[in-house]
Amino acid sequence: MTLEENIIDMLKKNDIDYELHEHEPVYTNPVMAEKLGVSEGETVKSLVLSTKEKEMIVLVLPGDKKVDWKRTAKGVGTKKVTFAKPEAVSEAVGCEVGCVPPFGHLTELPIYMDPEMTKKEYIYFNPGVHDKSFKIKAWDLKKLCSPKMI
Repeated sequence: MTLEENIIDMLKKNDIDYELHEHEPVYTNPVMAEKLGVSEGETVKSLVLSTKEKEMIVLVLPGDKKVDWKRTAKGVGTKKVTFAKPEAVSEAVGCEVGCVPPFGHLTELPIYMDPEMTKKEYIYFNPGVHDKSFKIKAWDLKKLCSPKMI
């Protein structure tokens, strides 16, 4: 099962309405927002990070936000977090950096989320490919991820 198929399966099993949008390949949140005709804050930035203890985590942010490294490390309970190596991301998640979905990864990874994500009505994320985006209600994202809010 592909990452995209896994995500669709999870959405269906949880009875979550979604829309699939196909578009030119996108590699950044500003371009994704432009292609979808939405604000950058409605797009999801899913970053795979590595803790000082070498644990991989996923940080889910609105597309218009940058990582607050100190706050993230504190929220995760470690002294330092950095970007995970691209090859480690590909192996753990099932896709390359730049289109990591907020859930449905091949390996179960702890998910941490910015509370701002749940304040939107809808959010848009890539399902492990650069040329498609899913639209779901923001509250459903929290339901699917079961994240720790930081």
